Amino acid sequence: MNSVRLRIFIALLLSVLPIVGCGSGSASGPAGASVAPASSELFLTIDTSFESDQWQAVLRLLSKFPDGDKGLDFLFKQLSDQGIDFERDVRPALGPETDIVGLDLSGERQFVGLTKPEDPQKLKDLLAKSDQPVVTREIEGWTAFADSEAILDRFEQEGTEGALAGSDDFNDAFREVGDPALARLYLNGAALQESLQHEERLPPGALAALLPGGKVPSIALSVEADENGVRLQGAAKLAGDHGGLVAEPFKAELPNRVPAGAVVYIGFNDLEGQLSALKEFLAQVRPDFDRDLARVEAELGLSLEADVFPLFSDESALYIRPGLLIPEVTLVTQVDDENMALGTMEKLIFELRTRVGLVEPPEKVEIAGVPVVESRVKGAPVAVYYAAFDGQLVVTTSRDGVAALREGDNRLADDPDFRDALEAADVPDETTGFAYVNLKDAVANLLGFAEMGGATLPPELQANLEPLDQLVFYGSKDGRTLKFAGFFGVD
Repeated sequence: MNSVRLRIFIALLLSVLPIVGCGSGSASGPAGASVAPASSELFLTIDTSFESDQWQAVLRLLSKFPDGDKGLDFLFKQLSDQGIDFERDVRPALGPETDIVGLDLSGERQFVGLTKPEDPQKLKDLLAKSDQPVVTREIEGWTAFADSEAILDRFEQEGTEGALAGSDDFNDAFREVGDPALARLYLNGAALQESLQHEERLPPGALAALLPGGKVPSIALSVEADENGVRLQGAAKLAGDHGGLVAEPFKAELPNRVPAGAVVYIGFNDLEGQLSALKEFLAQVRPDFDRDLARVEAELGLSLEADVFPLFSDESALYIRPGLLIPEVTLVTQVDDENMALGTMEKLIFELRTRVGLVEPPEKVEIAGVPVVESRVKGAPVAVYYAAFDGQLVVTTSRDGVAALREGDNRLADDPDFRDALEAADVPDETTGFAYVNLKDAVANLLGFAEMGGATLPPELQANLEPLDQLVFYGSKDGRTLKFAGFFGVD
């Protein structure tokens, strides 16, 4: 089996993990790390006991969906169509832990699977169902499988130089993420850095523009289930303190100004610094970038560094609220100079009108006592409104987007759905940025629009969408440790 087929086989294993589980147990640590070489670029460990609390939580989550059992039946059928029975062929072929080790991700893409099967012959029989042979080898009590003997030879040879279990980098990374977990992933920063250094199109200083310290950090990820949903946790140890695309933590204040009822809210801070870092990176990897950008800026009469990026030097938020016919999309960003912000928007709207022909000539209107510029979008029942007031620039697709911001009560920070979602996701007071999606209301609105458009939606579709509750992502930073997390809530 070539590397593509091996990855397909791995995906097949992952697809059947949630199918069955009984009893209870605790997740074991990544024992396979004692065999995997310390030079491995990737290490993925999966709980394949099918009896742990984690898999019990998965089954409980699936039971909240009316057709959860049908989904399992579909997976069973996919296996059956390939002549595979889960109970007979898969369960005994895997041990309580199954690991995937990536020796090389950028070149030959060499992977090795590791497990301690209940029945070694069952694993061989399962692998034999591939259209190309997979070789196996017993290594320190583990059954290793790969595309070729040469890959297993490399695995063993590099293992003699040290195992991941003895790597402080590996252990430190895994300590930062959830355990027990359905799966945990480690990406070896030092190994990936070495691979990138051989990339001819990447200048030596390019990484320094994106990453503090200019080094690729090792990254750990975990996926875990509980009775309320699925959690993703990740962590990376940075080589430097500040800079690049990594934002510094901030306490979000805009939820206290933004109106309640947002179905999507994305909050961020000092995007100016990240945009500048991205611009510097592009300038290094594309020799003509600065020259081409200067030509465009001269034609527009705008400078990214002087005019556009400063609009996002402070806290900003992009959010969506349900509208009468179409959703309201609003961008709010805190600015030091309201007049300068309005001048930049005037130039941008002018370019949209004269060069692209996207909007009609602007008109000045007043909304909730605020001077607002309105530009209708050609051929669409929507307009772009922008204004600057209370130290913020507001760009929105609805008149109510301005009016609601002028009100003094019913703020997003007081919205029970918003508060409950952030609490369920364990969002700290300070983040490097976060995103919130009210799935329950967003799906209800989308279904409503579909029905208004004449679509006939199957009742079973609506029933299976009802348990969706919330989706939250956020980042945090403590010194040089960058963390990120997500929570997919099911009610």
